[in-house]
Amino acid sequence: MEKAAKETLRFLYSEYLKGPAVIYTINSITKRYNVNAVELSENMLKNSLIRERWVYPGDIVACRITIKGIEEIDPVYVREKLRQVIGGLGDAGGTKDLIDILSYKIEEYSIALDIVKQLEELGFVKIRHPENSIVVELTEEGRKSYEKGSRTFFTLMAV
Repeated sequence: MEKAAKETLRFLYSEYLKGPAVIYTINSITKRYNVNAVELSENMLKNSLIRERWVYPGDIVACRITIKGIEEIDPVYVREKLRQVIGGLGDAGGTKDLIDILSYKIEEYSIALDIVKQLEELGFVKIRHPENSIVVELTEEGRKSYEKGSRTFFTLMAV
């Protein structure tokens, strides 16, 4: 089942890069490995590797990869995105509009939002929504970690 999980994560990651807000079916992979898609997705969901799992009639499973799942496949990608988001916040004094952090690269908006959401769950940032924007602010814990360096954030993403 481990090989099927890794292959599923690779597939979901490659599709995520094309369309981060879309859910994808994983049954073609589970059939190849002769693994039950619902059982595999249960395990991956429990380990926070996937999210937004939908089970359709006939045990068709569709889901999205999480930042933790991406980190399993491409830790450098996650580290770079963290550096971009946290570095942008730290350099701006701790608060910045998300679109400014991304340097107006709208194609990376969904991905950065996923990372910011993960950082919010870890208690490193707060997200505010004033007047049609998303403002991200480092918490005290986030500020301490920023000062220690981005490696701290990278390590905590896998927790």
